[in-house]
Amino acid sequence: MSMKGHQLLFENSIDINPRTGTIMLHDKRMVLMSVEALGILRRDLIDTIGEERTKGFLMRYGWACGYRDGGTMEEKYAWESKKELLLSGPALHTLEGIVTVDPDIIEIEEDRLYFAGYWRNSFEADEHIAHYGESEQCVCWMLIGYASGFLTRTFGKDVITYEKYCRGKGDPHCYFVAKTVDELDEKHLKDLQYYQSESLQSTLDQVYLEIQQLNEDIIESEKVQNQLTDLLLEDKDIDDTTELIADTLKRSIIIDHFNEIHSSSLYNEEDRAVYEKWIKSRVATTQQDNKWIETFNIKSHHLLLGRMVIIGEEKLNKREKMIIKRALMVFTIQMFHQRKISESKWKKKEDFFDEIIKNKELDEVSLKRHARLFDFNVNETNQIIAIKVSPKEMTEDVLNFLTMKYSNLDIFSKENYIVMILSESYTDDRENFISTIVKMINKKIPKAKVYAGSGRKAEKISLLRKSYHDATRICDFVQLTYPMDSRYATFEEFEPIILFLKGTDQEELISFYHNTIGKLVDYDIENKGTLVITLKSYLDNNGNLQQTAKDLHLSIAGLRYRIERIESLCDIDLKTGAGRFKCQLATRIYFVLKVMNN
Repeated sequence: MSMKGHQLLFENSIDINPRTGTIMLHDKRMVLMSVEALGILRRDLIDTIGEERTKGFLMRYGWACGYRDGGTMEEKYAWESKKELLLSGPALHTLEGIVTVDPDIIEIEEDRLYFAGYWRNSFEADEHIAHYGESEQCVCWMLIGYASGFLTRTFGKDVITYEKYCRGKGDPHCYFVAKTVDELDEKHLKDLQYYQSESLQSTLDQVYLEIQQLNEDIIESEKVQNQLTDLLLEDKDIDDTTELIADTLKRSIIIDHFNEIHSSSLYNEEDRAVYEKWIKSRVATTQQDNKWIETFNIKSHHLLLGRMVIIGEEKLNKREKMIIKRALMVFTIQMFHQRKISESKWKKKEDFFDEIIKNKELDEVSLKRHARLFDFNVNETNQIIAIKVSPKEMTEDVLNFLTMKYSNLDIFSKENYIVMILSESYTDDRENFISTIVKMINKKIPKAKVYAGSGRKAEKISLLRKSYHDATRICDFVQLTYPMDSRYATFEEFEPIILFLKGTDQEELISFYHNTIGKLVDYDIENKGTLVITLKSYLDNNGNLQQTAKDLHLSIAGLRYRIERIESLCDIDLKTGAGRFKCQLATRIYFVLKVMNN
């Protein structure tokens, strides 16, 4: 009589002999064992040899059981069809209490098999969750192996089973898919590695070798740790640490912040070009010109101090990563210490500057004595540059960048400004220097807008107070007039207006600008308009409509309408030199007075 899979019944298949204590299923001896015991075995294997090796071990065990059961089913019964023989596997698995199998799809061709279905009440999923919680991968390894072994034996070709869904990783149910090897995609072909013959002894031997290697790595990294500790105790700087790590790893090491190199030790010169090309690409890639680039942040709590960039021929191995972990601790200490020293110096400079600005009676001798904090030549002509940052939260980032870039200049923060003291010997081209600073900040910290102004040249230290006030007023003026873009201006551009304001009756000047552009100012206030800004931009560009429209992001037609409106409100002709001069003087007075009043 032909047999069907669902005809496998427990009472017809099992034979229990109470006298001998044996249990036979299909003439094969069985033993009853709790799933908790299997769960403990699974846990101990994972804790001893690791999850991946346990996965392979249990898949091979399941495969052997499935292959044996497939042979038993094939030999013991005359099956109605190949399909019924294949379906006997799920029936047998359910009968044995391993898992409830609900076949979903089965497609059989001469050399191709596709079999899918549900595994319900999987003891493997239950036990894994009980010991480890939900996993990131499927966990029914014995079931996968059993199905693969059974189907390989009964179908006659190599079949691999995998879980599409698994309760062990948080899915609502376990769902398996079995395919002949030729039908598998590249991802699941990799599962073949788990079926390679490997004894438990060989697995333990491999684990022992790995532990031995780990021990050697720890010893080696401890040696480097001792060298790093000696560097700290000897108060060596960050360059010494960088050189030690580069020599140890035989790789190029670069410590940077905002892509500005703080320290470097190159194993070969070509790595410099690799680093520069990688920086310019602005792509977070791990390879550049056949070199591996790996980065590690140097942080103190949530404060980012810098970044370690490592360039080499190959990826970092475990030993090298252990060394880097120890090196990062030392880099963090050194860079945090440097930061604190800088902050202390900035605070002293701020206090000294407060003394200069608030106390007009300080004599030159006292000022020179205090000026030693700055380490600059008091006999040189100096000039103040003030920088304002928007948003304010990015001021510290800009300050750190500038102090790194210009380590030989005195740079610190005061109130809402970053203050730079520029000596005459440092550069002759002050305007180009300020322009360069603004462009660099825009490139390195694109989210920050900066407004910069330079004060008058101070032949004496006592005149730094005036240079500071000049620079901050001009800085505020730049921000008020061009709030949307990073800009800069120099004292030389404003000197005529500042002197004019100081040497003339303020009320008369206010009356002049009120009579000239007062209605325009009132119109802007009432309507929240920007016609005064439009007028200033138009005058700054010498009446060039195209350049003005570009600066203000307006169309030519829109700008013409605004100019006509301005002429109407001010009752003035901007096409004449006299009209433009009056408006130029009036707008300069208005903005400078506004800055000074603020």
